[in-house]
Amino acid sequence: MRTKGGDSATARIPVLIAKGQLTEAEELLLHAIAAGLLSQEAATRLQEAIRQRQQQQSQQTGPERFPPVDPWVDPEDPSGERRACDTELPEYPVCQDLPKDYTYHSHQQALDSLKQRLGAKDLALHRPDDTQSGPCPGLGKHYNVRRDGERIGSIVCCPCCVDADPKPIMWTKCRIVW
Repeated sequence: MRTKGGDSATARIPVLIAKGQLTEAEELLLHAIAAGLLSQEAATRLQEAIRQRQQQQSQQTGPERFPPVDPWVDPEDPSGERRACDTELPEYPVCQDLPKDYTYHSHQQALDSLKQRLGAKDLALHRPDDTQSGPCPGLGKHYNVRRDGERIGSIVCCPCCVDADPKPIMWTKCRIVW
C-alpha cells in the first residue's frame, strides 16, 4: 500500500506504533497483509511490535483510565475465548506454519515470477486440480505450468489462516514446484 510521496506500509506502520496509534497501525497491517504487500515475516514482526506497544500502554493505565480491551477476545462471546486461527478456522493450516517456500500470495503472482525467472512470457496454467498431498490436502489447488504444450513445473497454493484483529483472516500462499 503506497501513499503519495512513496511511503510504504512497512515504513508507515512503525510510525503509527511509535505514536501509539495502534488501531490505525493494525488496520493498515491488515490491509497490507490482505493485499499481499508484506511477507509473513514482516507481518509477524509488526504484529509483535503492536502487541509490545499495547503492553506498554496497559502498564501506564492509571486509575482514571479504563483498562485496555483485548482485541482478540470477542466482547459478545461470554466465554471470553480468544478469536484465533485454532478456534475459528481449525481445518486450515496457519500461514506461518507452511514451508518457507510458500512465498507467493496468489497463483498469478507465482506465474508472473516464473515468467520473469525463465524469461518466458508464453507460460500458461493448465488443468487446475485440488491438492492431494502437502500441507493442505483437499483444500488447496495444484496448477500445471506449460510452455508450448510441455509441462515445465507446477504451482501449488494453500488457503491458510492468519491471526488478525478482531478475527482471523483467510490468506492464500503459493509456491513453485520444479
